[in-house]
Amino acid sequence: MSREAESVTLEVEELGLWCIESAGTSQPSWWPQPAPQENWTTAARQDLAEHSTALQEPPIELSHQLAGLFEAAKEQYFEDGMESEFSKELTALVEAYGNMAVHELAYLVLSERVNPEVASEALRWLGNLSHGVSAQARLWLLERSLLCSSAMVRDGAILGLACLDEPHAIPYIKQAIAREQCAELHDNMVQVLVQLERGR
Repeated sequence: MSREAESVTLEVEELGLWCIESAGTSQPSWWPQPAPQENWTTAARQDLAEHSTALQEPPIELSHQLAGLFEAAKEQYFEDGMESEFSKELTALVEAYGNMAVHELAYLVLSERVNPEVASEALRWLGNLSHGVSAQARLWLLERSLLCSSAMVRDGAILGLACLDEPHAIPYIKQAIAREQCAELHDNMVQVLVQLERGR
């Protein structure tokens, strides 16, 4: 693997999570498993495989650009619905690199290596982005971000899914609703669920 410091193994657990074991650490981390009706070996991997770049290792310059972008954005103030330097640069990178950019974003967001507020902003704009080539990969990331430990990140994910307006996310949102402890965020998830179910 290209990430020498990390050896990742995936196991399907009855708890409904993927176990991510990193070399050099004693504590595994847990990522959300696909919804029960989705077969990981067919649906999710086929979604990513439709665009081969999603399965390629992102170029090192892209990794550095995104890491630097997230780091710099910690000092920015974000206004709801308003473009920022961060959102403009993020959009440009996704448009330039497609699924490779989303693949790298997934690594940063799902492993919770970046500031939650910035991750939330990124997820909102991923849902708002009009870029057909990366649509499936962006949907994949937004769905799985619903179960991140940060309520702020989950909020960004549900707002992104509301913009994307893709019924495929319905089972993921139902899973998230069942687990959500934040009352306001729970209500927001229910509203998006109603929106998607009406659009079927």
